[in-house]
Amino acid sequence: MTQIQIPCYQSDWSSPLYLKKPMPTTLLRNSQIPLHTQITEALRLQIQYAELKAGENFPSERELAERYGVSRMTVRQALRHLRQEGLIYHERGVGTFVSSRKIDVHTRNLSGFSEEMVSLGLVPSSRVLQLRREPAGEKIADDLDLETGAEVFHLERLRLADDEPMAFESTYLPSALCPELDTIDLTKNSLYKVLVENYNLQMHHAAESLEAAAASRFLAEQLGIKTGAPVLVVHRVVFTESNQPIESAHTTYRADRYRATFYLSKNAL
Repeated sequence: MTQIQIPCYQSDWSSPLYLKKPMPTTLLRNSQIPLHTQITEALRLQIQYAELKAGENFPSERELAERYGVSRMTVRQALRHLRQEGLIYHERGVGTFVSSRKIDVHTRNLSGFSEEMVSLGLVPSSRVLQLRREPAGEKIADDLDLETGAEVFHLERLRLADDEPMAFESTYLPSALCPELDTIDLTKNSLYKVLVENYNLQMHHAAESLEAAAASRFLAEQLGIKTGAPVLVVHRVVFTESNQPIESAHTTYRADRYRATFYLSKNAL
């Protein structure tokens, strides 16, 4: 089995012990566990239990070396592990900071943003930026098996989790399949739920691709990140059971807040 992962960390942020678990204050000098590993674990716990909070300046190598009574080389090894796990990040000329918690989405079932966020215990919401009819360009027409110039709905939404911007979504749907879609309030209703309940369009399978990109000025403004910051772009074409395409969507996620895990299995010989 092949697994593709965008590296980050997993923590039990919902633990009832949150903010209550005592932090290690000393190292076990005679332990077989290397000192840098002990420091990594101690700092990881401080981040997990919010002694070190997201967005805050992380202690310097010198400060940590003095705190734990070790060399800066030992501290440097520990910090390298934390960066590899995505727990901290460094900005040249500014300093090191604690990363925000990432949303961990496992791609094994066909679901929408709202369903994904609810499954993670987050409250999803949307801001509809536009919903209009327009002629399909060549690429969208190819995705939706339409003639170039056929009328489609173009929906742009900002997707939020717990009121924090998480993704920008640009979606195209054949207007012939969902007439009057532009009369429905999609700030409060799941698009996929509307397609099923109002138009009997049931999602069955999808083709999906993922690529890394840099945020344009427009996307940066929408997502609350810096221009040029890394983003993850997911292109999805959704089909019915009869293999009719009903949606072509490009969703741009903040790379600092999103991780995707794909599960693939080998076909039987």
